[in-house]
Amino acid sequence: MIEVDVKDWERVAKFILEEEKLMNSFSYPEPTNAFIIWKGNVYIGSIQKIVPNFSKDVVLLSKSTYVIPDGLVRTIRKLDKERLELFAEDSLDLDGRQHILRLVENRLVHMNDQQTRYMIEHPLEIRER
Repeated sequence: MIEVDVKDWERVAKFILEEEKLMNSFSYPEPTNAFIIWKGNVYIGSIQKIVPNFSKDVVLLSKSTYVIPDGLVRTIRKLDKERLELFAEDSLDLDGRQHILRLVENRLVHMNDQQTRYMIEHPLEIRER
């Protein structure tokens, strides 16, 4: 394993946080930044409440496709004390970047039948730059 200097993690973390801030400014509703813990690994990402008039717990999860190294996780936690920590059920398929899920407290779970039906009837259009 390659050893990374703490200052290097800090430089990378600051870059990531600045990029998140910039990208969030283009999104509506504005996302909430989070760590996503899934199958024992940590990913970086965000959630957005996408149908609050129907269900406040249906969210769009946008996450990295790569696992975040422990040193970087520790450094981001130190720099961004407000970052959410969300735990995704192992049964979810989160291999891609974006997913529509249900948020229950700090857990990401499958949507219920009513929520799934609603999302099928009202498809979400996702645009990325």
